[in-house]
Amino acid sequence: MLISLLQTLAEILAGGTSLTSMEQIDFSLPGSRRDGNIGPLLNLYLYDIRQSKQLQQAGRQRERNFSEGGLQTARVSSPLTWLDVSLMLTAWDRTALGEYHLLNEALSLLLRHRSLREEFLAPELRNYGNLPMTVAVNPSVEMGSLWSSLSIPLRPAVYITVTAPLESEITSLPLVWERVMSLYNQRQKNNNGEVMMTQRVSVAGIVKSAVTSQPLAQTKVAVMGTEKSAISNQEGLFFFDNLRLGNYVLTLNCLGYLPQNCNVLVDGNTYTFKEVLLSPEN
Repeated sequence: MLISLLQTLAEILAGGTSLTSMEQIDFSLPGSRRDGNIGPLLNLYLYDIRQSKQLQQAGRQRERNFSEGGLQTARVSSPLTWLDVSLMLTAWDRTALGEYHLLNEALSLLLRHRSLREEFLAPELRNYGNLPMTVAVNPSVEMGSLWSSLSIPLRPAVYITVTAPLESEITSLPLVWERVMSLYNQRQKNNNGEVMMTQRVSVAGIVKSAVTSQPLAQTKVAVMGTEKSAISNQEGLFFFDNLRLGNYVLTLNCLGYLPQNCNVLVDGNTYTFKEVLLSPEN
């Protein structure tokens, strides 16, 4: 999401100002450029991300069936969170007047937009409508503290905040392996008299080789401090169900690979999916 958002803003700025290419937009720390021979340049620096107060988290519910030792169904919640992404826009040129001119061009352009229109967005950010955007001379955090934390001299800047969606990525894994946090664990009958079961999967994951990115079967995954353990299947997949809320440590052991621990959080508001990369012993 962040890369797509930066790409969208960079394309708008490059196309609507006197810049001639996207290469004249820099994303590093402001003031870090050392080559004085470089021509006009806009610096777009991301300095803050926080959950939006105006657009709250929403969920998407969907039901699916799959066969594995009988007919089972589960309700899957795919949370959608809206985030306020704050950026600082500064300009560089050979002269101070050139910098002011370029920054003024960028400010005028952004003020005309007011929002990021959906047709200009990267594919990942589409289907949510226009993204709200505020342009101000004052940042969402205290200006002095912001520049002090960056350890660079204060410069003229435009402060931009875009509200963008963050949604769990779509997975093609079977439902029982999906990142899911259903709070049901019961059997019931549907209208046809068939028994259906909804299952609460607390932690699911996949084990891969850090070198080849290929899934690792027969990896033993244990929940430290409990008697729960699982063996990854041929696709490197494993899962644990009905864990109480809290923090857990998973221990992973696979023949020919270094053992590894990883932390997981079981939270009533979210679900947990872990991708773990194991390094070969040699």
